[in-house]
Amino acid sequence: MATEETQKSWEKWEPKLNKHIEDLLWALFAESNTPFFDRGKLSTELIAEFCRDKEVQMLTFEYVQTIRKNWESRFPGKGILIPKKRNEGSTAKVYDIPPLDLPRTLPQSTANEHHPQIPATENTTTNFPENCGSGKPMAPAAPDKPSGSPVAKPAISPTTSADSRNAPGLKPGQVPTQASMPTQIPDAKPTFHLPNCKVGTPYAAKIEGTDKSGRKINVVDLKFPDGLGLTFDSASQMVTGQPLRDGEFDLDLQWSFNDTLAKVSDKCRLASIPDPRSLWKVIEPANDLPYRKPHLDQKLLKGKGFSIAAASRRGRSHEHSGSFRDDDFFISHNHTSGWSVLIVADGAGSAKCSREGSRIAVETAGKHLVENLSGELGSKVAGLLASWEANTDSQKAIGEDFHYFFHKMASNAIEAIEQEAQAQSTSVKEYSTTLLAAAVKKDHAKTFLATFWMGDGAIAAYGPSGTVKLMGSPDGGEFAGQTRFLDRNALVDQGFGKRVRVGLLQDVSSVILMTDGVSDPYFETDNELRDPAKWDVFWDEIEPKLNGENPEQQLVEWLHFFKQGHHDDRTIALLW
Repeated sequence: MATEETQKSWEKWEPKLNKHIEDLLWALFAESNTPFFDRGKLSTELIAEFCRDKEVQMLTFEYVQTIRKNWESRFPGKGILIPKKRNEGSTAKVYDIPPLDLPRTLPQSTANEHHPQIPATENTTTNFPENCGSGKPMAPAAPDKPSGSPVAKPAISPTTSADSRNAPGLKPGQVPTQASMPTQIPDAKPTFHLPNCKVGTPYAAKIEGTDKSGRKINVVDLKFPDGLGLTFDSASQMVTGQPLRDGEFDLDLQWSFNDTLAKVSDKCRLASIPDPRSLWKVIEPANDLPYRKPHLDQKLLKGKGFSIAAASRRGRSHEHSGSFRDDDFFISHNHTSGWSVLIVADGAGSAKCSREGSRIAVETAGKHLVENLSGELGSKVAGLLASWEANTDSQKAIGEDFHYFFHKMASNAIEAIEQEAQAQSTSVKEYSTTLLAAAVKKDHAKTFLATFWMGDGAIAAYGPSGTVKLMGSPDGGEFAGQTRFLDRNALVDQGFGKRVRVGLLQDVSSVILMTDGVSDPYFETDNELRDPAKWDVFWDEIEPKLNGENPEQQLVEWLHFFKQGHHDDRTIALLW
């Protein structure tokens, strides 16, 4: 029997709650998997009489009140409607309760049949079989009693055992614990998170679900758009694969708490970042631009027991902006004198005619080197090299000769650039360029090397593995991307001599010259440029290309490597 407090409360709210309590009772019988009653022996009339019984309704109301108090103690102020005090003369509603609109019919099935559940509507809190109707009770196909027969009041009470063969009856406030009764999913909607993925990059991440209640969430299923390239493993909760599409995707998923069977549909957003390489445009320069230059250039020469190759490629930044390659190179080998020449240059990106400045510089400097090394200078140095190790005077004499020689080379290149600027009525600064040059003479295991270094980039004698001889230092400015360019001021600079280096080295694997489009991605600091281990990594990457067919073509293809933040023109020249 209901308590006195419940009796008074029921009498106060009966006009408002009668229909809803009756609906809740009908929900108990409408559930196809209920463990409390033998569904094969129930009739709609019997259930209707039971649901209208005042004692049953008060007991149900007491149960509802107990649940309500329990909720309020756990989640204060979250979703409980508090009765408003009625002011004198006011017509305001005392309690605003949405209608439940629960179906009042039984599925035409036996107790042992299973019926799939459909999600509850916005105004309901219980799931029902798909074949449930709505409105007034429908007569079953085969009622237990003939129409018009008196119906005995059932001796069933929620506080007593409904059937000794089934689960024990429930007391007011008691919640059934049978596994067949699904646990209600709380209203607190969880959120799901997946880290961003990147197109073309292997991906492995665990989907994370968070809920205010702190209960562990299990994602049962996660669907991906066709062609995305990802899969989901529910056992590990891991998403793996290699994304093939970019964009933001709202992924459909189903989840449940680990201690429930009920599934809830939801969504999780995944951002797939495009491959940076796909964002770069390839635009041809305007037809009316002067000083046109091919986007790719390569060359291969063969010496006695060694090879020389050079390659140059327009950078992605120039492709994207529709501008020409600013880099250039020059290589030469004289079979008679045995002298080889390697030169690279990088035109200033801020100078509109620098692509011509670099071309003029390498061509002028290259011509000067070839002519002099094939003549008197080359013969003199070759003679002094015979006594290099035993006579320091020979070393000093060679150093002085190349100091003067490279100074003249730089002066000739500057004059040629100035003449072109004057002819075009343009500032000589518009032709600004760096210039790195090397004169090399191979003699079996010995390699003589004389170098000139103006600007950034690098010149090195590499090898054997674990050794490197850096032939100077790059010129860096106050800000990133700044460097020293070839000009008149450089010729009168007291530090000009530091730009010239000479040496006779043993067992050199390769003499390498490169512009900063190559050196910066592989050697990001001056310390790294001096680190033999960094050069070992670099050499291991390019050596297979040099030993294959058409190494010059292999080099120009290799120059298209992708390193984030490095998209300048790239030029390299090697003797190996």
